[in-house]
Amino acid sequence: MKANNHITKEEREIIETLLVKNKTFTYIGLVIKKDRTAISKEVKRNRYLRIHNHNPFDKKLIDDAVSSCKRLQSRPYVCNGCPNKSSCYKKHLFYDYKIADEHYKESISESKKGVNILPEEIDEIERQIIPLIKNNKQSINQVYINHSDILYFSKTTFYNYIDLGVFSLNNFDLPKKCTYKKRKNTKNNINKRELALLNGRRYENFINYTAAHPLMNIVEMDTVIGKITDNKCLFTLYIRKTHFMFIFLLDKKNTISVNSKIDYIKSQIGISLYSKVFRILLTDNGSEFFSVKHFEIDFDTNRKVSNLFFCHPFSSYEKHGIEVNHEYIRRVLPKGTSFENLNDDIVKKLQDNINAVPRISLDGQTPYDLTNKLWPDLIKLLACKYISPDDVTLSKDDILFINNI
Repeated sequence: MKANNHITKEEREIIETLLVKNKTFTYIGLVIKKDRTAISKEVKRNRYLRIHNHNPFDKKLIDDAVSSCKRLQSRPYVCNGCPNKSSCYKKHLFYDYKIADEHYKESISESKKGVNILPEEIDEIERQIIPLIKNNKQSINQVYINHSDILYFSKTTFYNYIDLGVFSLNNFDLPKKCTYKKRKNTKNNINKRELALLNGRRYENFINYTAAHPLMNIVEMDTVIGKITDNKCLFTLYIRKTHFMFIFLLDKKNTISVNSKIDYIKSQIGISLYSKVFRILLTDNGSEFFSVKHFEIDFDTNRKVSNLFFCHPFSSYEKHGIEVNHEYIRRVLPKGTSFENLNDDIVKKLQDNINAVPRISLDGQTPYDLTNKLWPDLIKLLACKYISPDDVTLSKDDILFINNI
């Protein structure tokens, strides 16, 4: 259980979601793999008072609110999941992941003001010392012996700077400060897909939901990787009805990168069209898809506009369409090909050519043609290009412009 390292924005979003559902700190800790005390401290440290013309983190006002409500005096310390909050006239304390993340960043910024080290010294340590610890797994003692000219301050000070967030390093990167406990191969091992965050979003729920709503559009999602050492990967969205596949290049295979592409789609096509085309989403259990709200919620209105579901583990056949469509990608980018030299233009060209290939399953139509008939605005707003039949190519040299990939 990771009790000491920092809580990310994505983890704060999960905390907020589960607080609304009145889940315990122990439960939340299991979901994001943090100790329950870390969750407790996070909520108490970043809860705020929803009141106008006052500092939302005013300690006196928060203490006043706590003294007037028993719920705020013990777990969960906030009103998020309280069934009586709409009719309660007491002062309310809430946990909001965006506000919490900003408050955390402000706190870190304030703490750095008292750091007795120059910015250029921090940069030098970041360039020369931090990679030795993070990548080469060298100990603090080792880097201090070999680089006493750079690390002129004490080891205690160095550890304090890590705790303050001065360096891009956390305690989990330090072999002496964080020990790993061997996992027991028992039924107590917690699998992410079985956690309450996914309750109502399993494949069985997908089958029931689509049976009850047969006219709603279904989109399958996945990621495609290059070399195992690559940072970049491809994010794919496949429209079942038309076999059309969007392909986006991600800098990293994580929730931040995926969320940024979903935000891009929403901003380009608008929520109304997004809620029609991406009404039902089906994907695997990859953690990059675990920021559920980003897919399902319109943040401007807080209205649910989509439904995300997850396949069973190791059951790629449950999203057969996108798996088959990936074969077109592999014609150009075979397994083992590095994606590090790819750019958005190359990926866009690959996408447009794949969608211009006619399919027997579509009675000879292309995914582009059929999608353009159903949702012409989708094609226009996401700048999908028509390619004439004789110009369609899946030649690696044509797509990549012989970029030595």
